[in-house]
Parts: sequence; C-alpha cells; structure tokens
Amino acid sequence: MRSRIVHGGGGVLQLHFRYNPTLKAAVRAFPGSRWHHDETYWSVPDVNVVAVVDLLLPMDFELCEVTRRLYRERGGSLDVDAAPVAASRTFRQAPTVAKHPNEEGPTWKGASGDFTVSSLNTQVRAALKAAFRGQIWLVGEVSGFKRRGQNDTMWFHLVEHGANGDLIARIEATLFADIREQIESRLHAAGDPFRLEDEIRIRVRGRVDLYTRKGTYQFVIDDLDVDSTLGEAARRRDEIRRRLVAEGILERNRALTFPVLPLRVGLVTSLGSDAYNDVVQTFRKSGFTFRVVVHGSRVQGQQTESSVLNALAWFRARAGDYDVLMICRGGGSRTDLAWFDSLPLARAVATFPLPVVVGIGHEADISVLDFVGRSHKTPTAAAEWVVRQVQTASDKLDRKLHDVLEGGHQLLRGASSNLSLLAPKISRAASALLDAKSSELQRTGEQFLRGARRELSSASSRLEEMAANVGPRASRLLSMEAERIESRRRRLVLLEPRRVVERGYAIVRLSTGKVLTDPDRAPAGTAVVAELKDGSLRLRSEGSEEE
Repeated sequence: MRSRIVHGGGGVLQLHFRYNPTLKAAVRAFPGSRWHHDETYWSVPDVNVVAVVDLLLPMDFELCEVTRRLYRERGGSLDVDAAPVAASRTFRQAPTVAKHPNEEGPTWKGASGDFTVSSLNTQVRAALKAAFRGQIWLVGEVSGFKRRGQNDTMWFHLVEHGANGDLIARIEATLFADIREQIESRLHAAGDPFRLEDEIRIRVRGRVDLYTRKGTYQFVIDDLDVDSTLGEAARRRDEIRRRLVAEGILERNRALTFPVLPLRVGLVTSLGSDAYNDVVQTFRKSGFTFRVVVHGSRVQGQQTESSVLNALAWFRARAGDYDVLMICRGGGSRTDLAWFDSLPLARAVATFPLPVVVGIGHEADISVLDFVGRSHKTPTAAAEWVVRQVQTASDKLDRKLHDVLEGGHQLLRGASSNLSLLAPKISRAASALLDAKSSELQRTGEQFLRGARRELSSASSRLEEMAANVGPRASRLLSMEAERIESRRRRLVLLEPRRVVERGYAIVRLSTGKVLTDPDRAPAGTAVVAELKDGSLRLRSEGSEEE
C-alpha cells in the first residue's frame, strides 16, 4: 500500500500507511489525531497540515491536490509540487492562516498575526526535532511508573538524583504499547532479569518530542539497553567488594565462631512477607524451641538501606540476647535485589558482632551481602541451614549422653563387688558427717534467731515513732482543710442570687422560667414573674422605656 495524505473533508486529513511503530508514534503526537480501526487510517485536523506534510513528505507520502493547496495557503515551504498526487475527495474550506513575512521557514499565525497555542506548540515541536535529529541514548531513574492494560501507552518520568539523593532534573517519558511489548518480550527471553518499575535505573534510546496538544516536553522511548542496567548493578557490586577488601573487613563476620546451639534468632525482613513466613514455618516444623524476634524493614526501594541499617542497629544494641542474625528477602528481579548492593549495609553486616546468615532471592541471585555474611540463596535454605546446626549439636549431645550413661553402668558393675567391703566404712563416715552438720545447723539457727529478734525490736521502735507523729500532723491537716471549706462556703452564700433578693431586689423571669435581662425580650403585653423575698408577683410588661 502506497503511503498517502488525503483530505477527507470536514476539516481533517486522512493518513494512510503501512504499520510502522515509529511513524505511528509520531502521528499520535499531533493534536486531535485519531485511529479509525474499520477503515484503517489515521485522521489529523487539517490545521496541522504544514507540520504533517513537513514530517511525512520526506518519507515518500503522496499528497492529494486539496492537501497541496491547503499546505501552500498556510505557508508551507517544501516543494509539494514534486510529490506524487493521491486521489482526494471534496472538502470544506478551512480558515486561512498567514505566513509571517519577517520569519524564515514555515511559521503559522492566525488572521490577526498572533500565534495560536496549537501553532506555537507545533513550531516548538519542529524546532526540537530539528535540534535533536535522529535518536539519542538517555540514562535515568524511573519514577511514577504504573502498570496499565496490555495495550495502553505508559507515561512516567526519568529522573536524575544527586549524590545526597536530591532531585536534580526530570523529564516526562512516553512508552507506546507496541514498544513496551517488544521490550518486555526481550526481558522475558533473557530470563526476566528485571522489570520496568519505579526506582530502577535504565538506559533507553529514543527521541526528544513535544506533545502539542498539551505542550508537554517529553522523551519518546523506542528501545531499552538491558545489558546496561544489569552491567551497572554488577559494576556497583564489584566496586563495593573491592572497597571492603581494602578496608580489611570483607571476611570479618564470616570469621566469627558460629554458636553451637543458635536457638535465639534475630530476623530482619518485611513483616508478613513470603520470606518471613518461610523462615518462621521452617523453624516451627523443626521441633526445636527457637525463639525468633523479627524487626520489620523495607526490602525494596530507596528506603531499603536506611530501614535495614535501623534494624541492624537495634539488634546490635541487644547482641547479648541473640545467637545469630538473619537477613532474608524472597525472590524477585535482579534489580529488585540490587537495593541490598549498598556500601553502608555491607559495612554494617561485615562488622556485626553476631554471625549473620543471608537468605536473599533465588538460587541464581547475588547481592553484596552474600560476600560478607554466611550466604544461602533463599530464606528457606537459610532457615534450614540454621536448623541443621541445631540438629548437629543435638546429635552430638545425644551421643555424649549415651557415652556417659554407658560409662556409669560400667562403673556401677565394677563397684558392686566391693560394695559389701565399703559399706561399714561408708556408714561410719556418714554418721560422723551427720553429727558435724547437725552441730553446725544448730549454731546457725541460734544466730538466725538472735538476728531476727534484733530486727524485730528495731522495726517496732520505728513503728512506735511513726505512730506518735501521725496524730498531730493529721489533726493539723484536717483543721486547715476545714477552714478552707468554711471559707468557700461563705463565698458561695454571698454569691447566691437569693441573698440579693433578701435586700429588697427582685428576680424577673419570663413565663418559660428564664431570667429576664434584656427589656427587648419582654415587649408590651408579655407576662412576667417577679420573685421577691417572701413570694412572687405576676406582672405584665408595658414595654421598655424607649417604647
């Protein structure tokens, strides 16, 4: 099918071309663009005719006569006469625009000579495309990436952070559905080494563009460098390992003697996660009396380092209460586990005072912590290894107990023949020992009784002294409290409204019983009651003095 631009009437251009993801992405960026599935063509408002023709004519698109004429009228500068002619239909004449006489190249303005918003965005887009011809590679960290339906376009940001974690810059990124499908297929074929998600650093190829409908500057992604993301993670691990070797602490934790019975376990993981459940269930099924204390922490994302360091500091302060520390996280992509590739985390584990058992990820996964701790590839494998250490110690203890019992039986059998000869000597020695202990016990009892009498006598004297002081103090306190109560009572009597009435005043109330303080609330004819010292009067108001 030959690519062509046909004016379809009604103020729209029809764009017919074979499927091309790059071309499709470019056409979708035009304001008002729309895909017509049944007739298999794209439509774009003809106000964008100059931008459309300038973009597509170099790609060997045919132009209908109506499109050519409209392009010239709106200031197009390419040689459209040399382009092939496509069939066209009648169209409704669109408003004319003028080319600014003082500008070089195509410039789109309205009848008043001012830019319209769409024409400004279109020209800025053309300037960007001219400044960044072709595709470029861009490195950034994904932010705001949200999974959508299978055929949806993704919008997110690529950001750059400084050494202290502060945001330096960001750009909006667009990933069209067909490109995303291609990238995800490649990742799947490579064993799903990572997923496109927030906080992952990626290297992508694409083009700088402007979404003219919203005036949004963006980077349209066309490809992803898988090896770059994985290579960056590997380079980071190697650098951390080299620094640990230079500091002489790479093997320090693994050199610690592992306890014989590691039953008191500290666990650093995400509470309620699969890793947490795997470790706890493994210990529970072992039949041994493990005591596990879990400190919850983040095991993915930018908070991983600070969260795990906080958990390590908590266990470090209580190292005497534990035999071993475990750091566990379930499986995930390689970049999920890369958050453990942290120099501060590696130092903290390497210098931890207890042996550290690491169970992070799957069999093929690796992190920096695997270099410094006792590494086992999954949380379950790490827990099973600890259980085996306890089982080994238990088996040794059983063998030693069996040897002790067997030796005791042999001694008993050898001594039974001499027991009759030793019995008289044992009896005499036991009697002498009992006599000596009886005398010692009697002396100790007498000393205890004398000491108890002294303590009781001293306590009795202190009680008598305290009892003598309690009476006068209690009397003074009661007298002072009685005076305060009487003073308060007198003040309350003086403030009681009826004391005022006894001096010849009256309390005037409305029929509802509320006290009347405002004459406006008792206009002429209102019934009121006056409370006097010896009774009440029913009165009728004649209104306020002003009335």
